[in-house]
Amino acid sequence: MGIPIYDDLVYYATPPNSYVGSAIFLFYIVAALYATLSIVIDLYKRYASIYHSGKASKDAKLEAYKAARVKHIKIYAFLASISFATLSYHMLFFLITHYLNWTGDKHRDLSAISGSKIKGWMLQSTLFQDFASELVQSKGNAAVTQVAILGTWYWNIWMAAKARTRRFDASTMRNFILLSQILPISFTISLFLIELHVSSPDIQPPASKNKATSKSTTLVTRAPIASLQLPNILLNACLLAQPSLRKHSIFNTLIILERFVLLLPHTGLISLKDSDVDKSMMISAGFMMASQWMGRKDAKLGAELQSLLKGGFAVKALGWDAVLGAVVGLCLSWGGGV
Repeated sequence: MGIPIYDDLVYYATPPNSYVGSAIFLFYIVAALYATLSIVIDLYKRYASIYHSGKASKDAKLEAYKAARVKHIKIYAFLASISFATLSYHMLFFLITHYLNWTGDKHRDLSAISGSKIKGWMLQSTLFQDFASELVQSKGNAAVTQVAILGTWYWNIWMAAKARTRRFDASTMRNFILLSQILPISFTISLFLIELHVSSPDIQPPASKNKATSKSTTLVTRAPIASLQLPNILLNACLLAQPSLRKHSIFNTLIILERFVLLLPHTGLISLKDSDVDKSMMISAGFMMASQWMGRKDAKLGAELQSLLKGGFAVKALGWDAVLGAVVGLCLSWGGGV
């Protein structure tokens, strides 16, 4: 005997009645746009108040700090623009390709698109399942996905650690956390680096410094209660198991579990000490070697590069985001100023 609520949920979450999936899909789009606009507008207002206030400061030291930081801000703004454009391109073409494959249109005619067909596609297709499956459908794709997700994991750890150091409150971090859970990480981290520069104490007017100091002293920090190693091992184990389980019913559960783990650094529950992060990276490297060993028979030489250049749009979205994330990391290591 089934549970009525569970049965109803399954009915409305399964094609051809995937209203739950369609609602989540639309929510992702709206939430991503909301978080992006909120962050960009807020950053621009504060940037303008610092650099375009019309009042020249007599403090030569302050002006020197501002001149140094504006260079970094422009670099990260450029990288954020590239990241957003790249992600938009790949995701748009994934959706278009998926829609055309669902309709079975051999002529690839976009003029035949209608509201009723789009509704049918959203309710009847397995959009999320197909996206996730493409990410691990080959050893090359799985390797690219593993690198991209681990990059997201360590960028989230770095972002959360910086937020603790700067004593950012929930209102500051909310949209960054939301965006990091919806989109690949390079766009979010580029915007967050701009946030670190714009909010840096060395370029704030004296009044703003006093206000920020009084605000930060009222924040209550929560002591971590768990090690970073447990969620790190759990995430790596999920990534290692995904290719083998992509046709199993537990596959979607693994994806949900990964999303949950990626959120943990921002909860304040786990330790983010440098020594713990270093240990986690060593463990992740071990899992990556294990993944390469397991796929040595099926994967051809350069399979990862082939997936990045000639794979589907889903794996390209994550793969190129990982590349851009590495570029952001290089800019940061060469003197990112934060």
